[in-house]
Amino acid sequence: MKRSTITLAVMTAALPLAACGSSTEPANNTAAVAATGNVMSADALGTKIRDLPEGQRRGVLFRAIRDAGPSGASCQSVTAMKEAALVNGNPSWNAVCDNSTQWTIVLTADQSASVTGPGPVTIK
Repeated sequence: MKRSTITLAVMTAALPLAACGSSTEPANNTAAVAATGNVMSADALGTKIRDLPEGQRRGVLFRAIRDAGPSGASCQSVTAMKEAALVNGNPSWNAVCDNSTQWTIVLTADQSASVTGPGPVTIK
């Protein structure tokens, strides 16, 4: 099991969205929150990932898998993903790399992810 910090990936994925909209809208201060070191619970981080557009959510899960070490380095793309049941009360996702291996990503209270895999594909 390898731990991978994914808060930065979530924030990076969300930053282009902050540039959208008119100048009369209030500014999205996600980067400022990350810079000040405010702590985000695993549930809040799970909600942020759940609310991302599908492509950005794939990117966050892909980055977590790739950062998980040598076995994740061969992943070229997340071809399927599905939110899974809570693991010890923490949000989790199953993701399939290259239609061939499945990974489980569990978000934790320290704003990192526990990534396990690869394993046989059970989701489509």
